[in-house]
Amino acid sequence: MDLSVLNSTIPQELLDLSTEINSSYTATDIVLDLISYPLMAILALMIYLEISKIYSISQYQGLKHFKNAFLFFGIGNLSFLTVVISFIMLKFSILIGTYFFLIVGVPALVLALFGFWIARSELLYTITWRHLDSVSTKRTIKVLFFIGLMFFVFIDLIIYSLLSEAYGFAVGMVYKGLIFALILLLIKSNLRSSGRLGSIKDPYYLGLIMLFTLNFLGIFADLIAESSIATIFINGLTITAYIIILKGIRKWSRILTI
Repeated sequence: MDLSVLNSTIPQELLDLSTEINSSYTATDIVLDLISYPLMAILALMIYLEISKIYSISQYQGLKHFKNAFLFFGIGNLSFLTVVISFIMLKFSILIGTYFFLIVGVPALVLALFGFWIARSELLYTITWRHLDSVSTKRTIKVLFFIGLMFFVFIDLIIYSLLSEAYGFAVGMVYKGLIFALILLLIKSNLRSSGRLGSIKDPYYLGLIMLFTLNFLGIFADLIAESSIATIFINGLTITAYIIILKGIRKWSRILTI
């Protein structure tokens, strides 16, 4: 096929953008992404499978949304891996890589963003569902409540972006600090209502808190944009959180299946 024909169908601005992405995406970035995203996807899906085993035995309401969160974390990480592959394609050919990104990478990016959006909403549901059940157990109310959590996750991102843009990074950090304090209160309240007051020091819950931190403190996205070292650190913390949670879930699974 004559590549000049393909070249004429792509706007020059898009080719220029692809060239810029190609030059900024280093070999180090490629290696790190090819290690971290598959590993995070595998760990998330392993957690999903382990929680599914426990849920099949206990039918515990909180586990239903907890396992769904890790299913979508797995989908999100696999989708980002596809985006990474499309960036790698640019290394071989700007033209072919641009087509690959438009046809495969863009849908994968949309799926990744959607997957993490749902995952974060499901994660919030796991620490708020007890409060909802004390008000109503109707399915319609639960669906509306989950939609409300999705809206909260979306609005949280918008508010943080607007505050950071208008008043600077420090104000954005203060806002995110308040959001994280609210999340800690919800986790503590959820533990209290389940009769496990004080168990927040358990490694499993520390891993869960770490995961909430990485997913709801938007400052990490800013750090990743600025530094490859930050990317290593943050992805490393995410993998660590997944491993801690996986070990905790497996411990519970062994106890229930004895």
